[in-house]
Amino acid sequence: MGWPEETEDFKYFYPTDVLVTGYDIIFFWVVRMVFSALETTGSVPFHDVYVHGLVRDAQGRKMSKSLGNGIDPLEVIDQYGADALRFMLTTGITPGNDMRFKEDRLEAARNFANKLWNASRFVIMNLQDEEGDFLPMIKCCDDCCGAACCNDAALTGNLRDEDKWILSRVNDAAKYMTDTMERYDLALAGQRAYDLIWNEFCDWYIEIVKGRLYGDDEEDKKVARYVLVRVLKSVLTLLHPFMPFITEEIWSYLPHGEAKEDNPNNFIIRADWPQFDERLTFPEETEKLEMAMSVIKAIRNIRAEAEAAPSKKLSAVILCAEGRETVVKAGERYIKNLANITEITFIDDKKDVPEETMSAVVDGAEVYIPLDELMDYKAELDRLTKEKKRLEGEVKRAAGKLSNEGFISKAPAKVVEEEKAKKVMYEEMLAKVADRLAVVEAKLK
Repeated sequence: MGWPEETEDFKYFYPTDVLVTGYDIIFFWVVRMVFSALETTGSVPFHDVYVHGLVRDAQGRKMSKSLGNGIDPLEVIDQYGADALRFMLTTGITPGNDMRFKEDRLEAARNFANKLWNASRFVIMNLQDEEGDFLPMIKCCDDCCGAACCNDAALTGNLRDEDKWILSRVNDAAKYMTDTMERYDLALAGQRAYDLIWNEFCDWYIEIVKGRLYGDDEEDKKVARYVLVRVLKSVLTLLHPFMPFITEEIWSYLPHGEAKEDNPNNFIIRADWPQFDERLTFPEETEKLEMAMSVIKAIRNIRAEAEAAPSKKLSAVILCAEGRETVVKAGERYIKNLANITEITFIDDKKDVPEETMSAVVDGAEVYIPLDELMDYKAELDRLTKEKKRLEGEVKRAAGKLSNEGFISKAPAKVVEEEKAKKVMYEEMLAKVADRLAVVEAKLK
C-alpha cells in the first residue's frame, strides 16, 4: 500500500475543514490496515497499537528537511544491520518521552549482536563432532530436545551449581520480560535480555563451563551441552521480538525435536515463549554463584589497581562474615578458576590477616591479596625512582618561583597562593613516594 492520496482517502475519514495531525495519520493507517486484513484474511491483524514519542536527533532537535538532520534507515541498516537499529529504537523508548538517535547506541547494539553471534558459535562448535553431527546430551525424557518446555525433574541430580544458577536466571528473566512486555515497557524488557545474554550467559556461564567441555568426564559433558542448548534457545526466544533476524539464523543451527503441527519448519517465530517455572528458581545455588562472582570481581579490581597481569597467579586470604562461611567456601573452585588464584586461605579473625596486603570488601566477606605477589618490585623501584625525580623537579621549580621577588611582587595574589599550594602538594607527594621507595628498596635487599 502506498501513501494515501489526500483528495480521496483523507476526505473519506475527515471533512475538508479539519486539521490533520500526526495522530490522525496514525489513526488512518491503523483503520486502513484493519480493513485490508479483514478483506484479505478475514481476521483482525492486531488488537493494540503502541504510540511512542518522537525520534529526535542527537542534539534533541526534531528531524526535518530544513535542518538536514534526518536519518535514512536503509543507510543505517547497511552500516549497522537491521537488528541493531531495531534493538536501539525499541530499547531507547520510555513511555511519555521522546528519544534521541545516537550513533554510539547503534554501535553498542551492533556489538551486542556480535557478542551473541560469537557466543552462539562457541556453543554450536562444542555441540558437533568433526562430521558435523550433534554430540550426545543428557535427556530428561525420551523425546527431550533441550527446549524450555522440557521437564528438569530427572536432571536435578546431574546439574551443577552453575547450571542451576543460569537456569534460574533465565527463568527469572522470562517472568520479568513477560510482565514488562505486557505493560509495553519495551526498554526494560530489552535491557533485561541484554543483561541476561551479555553479563550472565556470555561473561559468566560460558566461561565457567569451558573447563567442563574440554574435560574428560563424558557424562558431565552431556549435562553441559544440554544446559547450553536449553539456555541458548531460551535467550534467543526472549530476544527474538527485538532482534528477529540474527536469532532466527542462530536458531536454525541448533538441535530441535520433532517438528510440531503448528511449527513444521521449526522456526523460532513459532516457538513457545519461555514460561516461569517455580521448580527452576534454585535460590541456594544462585546465592553461592553470586557470592563467588562478587569475590572474583573484587580480585580483578585489585589486580587492575595494582597493574598486575590477569595471567599472574596469586593466593588469596578471605575473612568470612559470621554465618556466611558455607556460602563463601562453596564458590572456591569458581574463584580459583576465574580469578587465577592458586590457593585460598579462609580465616575467622582479622588478626590473622597478613601484613602488607591489598583488600576489598564484598557483602559477606573481606578479600586480601598479599602485596608481595601483586607487585613486581624491580619495576616498582624504577617507577618510583622516576616519580621521585619528577616531584623533586616540581618542588624545586615551585620554590624557585616563590623565592623570586619579581614574581611575588608582580603576580596576582591568587596566582601566588596557587603556587604555594602546589609547592605544599608536591612536597607531600614527594614524602609519600620517598617512604614507599624505602619499603621497596628494603624488599629487594
